[in-house]
Amino acid sequence: MKKLSIMMSILFLAACSVETITDERAKSVVEVSGKEVLRQPEGAEEQEYIKISKEDAPKLWNDADVQLWKYVTDYSLSEAMGYKQEITNWRKFEDEFDKSLSSPNQTWENPGKLLLAFMTDVEVSNFLGQGIWEVNSRIKFLDENNALGYIMSYGFFDDSTAGSDIKLKMKKENGFWYIESAEEREQCSRGIGEKSGFCL
Repeated sequence: MKKLSIMMSILFLAACSVETITDERAKSVVEVSGKEVLRQPEGAEEQEYIKISKEDAPKLWNDADVQLWKYVTDYSLSEAMGYKQEITNWRKFEDEFDKSLSSPNQTWENPGKLLLAFMTDVEVSNFLGQGIWEVNSRIKFLDENNALGYIMSYGFFDDSTAGSDIKLKMKKENGFWYIESAEEREQCSRGIGEKSGFCL
């Protein structure tokens, strides 16, 4: 509380000028006179940040399958050790899921609700914060009656598999959606086995 009070006093005294404020923990952004100012701790080395340009960001909408975490992952160490990041081929989803999700039963009014029902049924998020860092979901409409749903899990506590993806092919019939097929694949940290086709 005392530290917050001191910081507020410094900002007030700075009036319309930019005051350098150090934070021992990390860089942060503070707004001064309506402008965002990046703060760098004294003596700290300049760090690199991954940015997606304004021109490129809208293009991401064209690829629901894009892996955003690849923009911020440093592969240099694994590449120096002779490893390469690879993605396994899509294959049929092996786990069982509620059969009602794959029958046109007039329940799900849009593919987003259907995707969420699938994620809940197969318990995709059960290991978040334990064995998985994040789970993202996306929908790509192919036309008004067909869509693809992607469920992308990344940040596994595993030295072989970095993440895994599920792809649902969804169809609209009589105004309601159901799953036609489900596939899965893995994001491999050390490449794919030639014979197994799975992460090394």
